[in-house]
Amino acid sequence: MPQTFVRFDDGSTAQVTAFLDVGHTLYGFGQDLILVKPAYYGRPDRHAVTISLGRPGDKSGYGLTGLHIGDWFLTGTVMCTGYDFTPRTHPHARGVNPLDDIADPDARQAAADYLSQIASHFHTTIAPGIKW
Repeated sequence: MPQTFVRFDDGSTAQVTAFLDVGHTLYGFGQDLILVKPAYYGRPDRHAVTISLGRPGDKSGYGLTGLHIGDWFLTGTVMCTGYDFTPRTHPHARGVNPLDDIADPDARQAAADYLSQIASHFHTTIAPGIKW
């Protein structure tokens, strides 16, 4: 279970804990804890990452809390796809996209960019070490 720290473009730092045997990685941003994993296990060639943001009272076993991005608090699940890891509604989320709650277009784009950076970090740094 390797642990490290990663710094993102906005200056935030996450403590990253990778569970390479199951392909799950926890990203801790202070009090916020999210789970990142491949969207397609056994297919590292697919540019798709699932980010589980969790919610208060999460019962996943990881204690996911949600993620504060600026003035916004995001919960739920997104799938980041494509070479730029664009956040989209997760297929199992029944049409619910956490970014839809952000009314300000600039803030929504900033949150999408942030989630894309997390997905990109996972795909390029963590995923190659997963025991597929």
